[in-house]
Amino acid sequence: MDLIEEVGRHYGFDRLPVRFPPLATHQLPPEPRIARDRLIRLALTGAGFSESMTFAFIENAAALPFCEPGVEPAAIANPLSEKFAVLRPSLLAGLVESVAHNRRRGRKDVRLFESGSRFTAAGEARSTAFVWCGAASEPHWSAPARAVDFFDAKGVVELLCSAFGVGAIDFSASECPYLARGRAADVRAGGTALLGVVGQLLPAIAEARGFPAAEEVYVAEIDTEALGRLAAADTLRAEPLPRFPSIVRDVSILVSDTLPAGAVRGTIRSAAPPTLASIVEFDRYQGKGVPDGRVSLSLRLTFRAPERTLTDEEAQEATERIVDALRAAHGAERR
Repeated sequence: MDLIEEVGRHYGFDRLPVRFPPLATHQLPPEPRIARDRLIRLALTGAGFSESMTFAFIENAAALPFCEPGVEPAAIANPLSEKFAVLRPSLLAGLVESVAHNRRRGRKDVRLFESGSRFTAAGEARSTAFVWCGAASEPHWSAPARAVDFFDAKGVVELLCSAFGVGAIDFSASECPYLARGRAADVRAGGTALLGVVGQLLPAIAEARGFPAAEEVYVAEIDTEALGRLAAADTLRAEPLPRFPSIVRDVSILVSDTLPAGAVRGTIRSAAPPTLASIVEFDRYQGKGVPDGRVSLSLRLTFRAPERTLTDEEAQEATERIVDALRAAHGAERR
């Protein structure tokens, strides 16, 4: 602006036209990022989160836990102070500090999210992150209070993806360095594209920020540019409601207690006919009658054909084929 004023002064302000020239071009379409951020804001505020805005410049010590192993954060050439020495490699660096700030001032139940830029070795990218600590829901007389857990955080990630029309989401064990092993997952779309991570923040990082030692803090960070590329956009199509009845079969199996649920679902999908409409895990049991290292998993399989009524024999044949596949792939035993 100063340069424009200087040019105008040399040219002569009295020589400038008093009316704006007519616009000869059409209005440009809105930036896709604006609509994407608005959708993210709508989904996460509806889930009970508050939006936070943190600095992109942070301390080196705050950035290091969220860097890839062996990679230093991008340094600022002329920082204002040591508190603004590097560019954040993850939105979680600032968000965790914001939640800890609230926690130190007596706010036990905090949910914050942020959409913005992060800076890694690959360059600048936009993502959305959230941090959740304390209670899983508001206190109510109808149910006892409970603390937030991994499945609550996982559900928020699923909600965010569904807002973009991305439904085929897979969760697999993650080795993210700042998340607790066994309570962390990589988030993938269609089994290939990595969207982000979700899980419990390492207790050592949480305690270093001032969280109580026994308190669990759950976080997630999703690549919103990748999510936007996978968004359904205008490819959504309506389908008529089912005209023919479905057939339900319940199956209980014994499998290893370390087997991911996603692996079981994948085997079922690959072995099932196209008439398999849904898979629901309705019970998981370990205890008396179940061998050590095994878990009893009960599944509800729903079969339905769009053009006719299925027979009991067809549903039973499909169920047997699924059980055989589970036995061959995972050593499952039918109960």
